[in-house]
Amino acid sequence: MYSVDITIIQEFVPAVRRGWLTGLTTTMLPAGFLLAALLSAFATPYIGWRGLFAVGLQPAFLALYIRAWVPESPYWLMRMGRFEEARRSLAWALQIDPKAIELPAVAPAVEHTRWTELFKYPRSIFAGALTGLSQTGGVGLGLWQVTLLVMVLQITPAEASKLGIWIAVTAIAGRFLCSWISDAWGRRPAGVFSCLTAALCMSLAGYMHSVFVVGVSMFYVMLLLQSFFGSGNYSIVGPYMGELWPGRLRGSGMGFVYGIGNLGKFIGPAGLALIAGSSNYVKPEATLNALVPGFNYFAFWYVLGAFAFWFIGFETSRRSIGEIDNALRRPTPVAAASGVMRSAGN
Repeated sequence: MYSVDITIIQEFVPAVRRGWLTGLTTTMLPAGFLLAALLSAFATPYIGWRGLFAVGLQPAFLALYIRAWVPESPYWLMRMGRFEEARRSLAWALQIDPKAIELPAVAPAVEHTRWTELFKYPRSIFAGALTGLSQTGGVGLGLWQVTLLVMVLQITPAEASKLGIWIAVTAIAGRFLCSWISDAWGRRPAGVFSCLTAALCMSLAGYMHSVFVVGVSMFYVMLLLQSFFGSGNYSIVGPYMGELWPGRLRGSGMGFVYGIGNLGKFIGPAGLALIAGSSNYVKPEATLNALVPGFNYFAFWYVLGAFAFWFIGFETSRRSIGEIDNALRRPTPVAAASGVMRSAGN
C-alpha cells in the first residue's frame, strides 16, 4: 500500500508542497504501533486477542473506502488513452468543472511500459535503495528496545513499555518536522541532515548508556532524539523514492527500491546477531558488550543513507512530474502533450 499511496498522492498535489503533503502519509505509521501497544495493554483483558484482530480490521476497511473514493491517476489515464476520464480525475483534484479543462489538441500515443525498463536508470535504483536502507538501524533498534531499556535502566518490562510510548510519540513528531523541511530545505539537504543527526544520536546512545545527568538517563534521551530524527527521516525517504523515476515508471520504480530498502528489516537484526555472537538472527540476545558496536552498526546505515542523498541522488524538490521526466531525459507523452497537466503539477 505504501508504494501505491505515495505515488498517487504525488500526482494530485502541487510540486511546491509535494514533500510536505506526501510526507504526511507516513506520519501516522508510528501511531499504528502506539495504538496497538495501548490496545494490547488496556483492551486485551476485555476483548481478548481475537477482539484485537477485529479492531485491527477497521483501518483496512477505511483504506478500501479511500481507494473507492479517490479517482485514478490522471497521468496514468492519459498514458492509457482514457482522456475523458483523465479530465474528470484532474477536475476532481482541482475541484473545478471538468469542462474547464481542455484536452490536448494532439492525443499522445497509448504507452505501454515494461518493468525491465527500471534498469535503464541505475542512479535512481542506487539512490532509492541506499536511502531506503537507512531504516536498517531503526528496525534493528526497535527489536532490541524494550530489552535494552530493562537491561540498561534496571526497570521492569512494563515500565520499559511505558517509556516506549514516548519514543513512539517523538517518532510521530519527527515525521511532521521532516515532512516540512523536505520542502523548505529540499530533499537532499533535509535527507542528509536527518540521517546524520539520527546516526549521531544512535552512536551516542551506545557510548552514553551509563551516563545520568540530574538523574536523567542520557541513554533514554538519545533514544528519544534518535526516534525523532531516525523515524522522521522516512518522511523524506518515502516520497523521494517515488520522485526518482519517469512518470511512466513511478509506481514500479518506487516499489522496487522500497522492496530493497525493506531488506533492512532482516539486515538489522542479523547484523546485530553477528556482533553479539548470538545464534538467533531474528531476535538476538542483548548484552552490554554488544551495546557500543551494535549501536555504531545501526548508525552506519544512516550515514550510508546520507551518502546516497548527497553523492548519488538528485534534487526533486519543487519540480513538477514533467520537469523530473525532463531531468531524466526521457519525457513522457503526458508531459509533452498536456500543458494542463504540467500546470496542475506546479
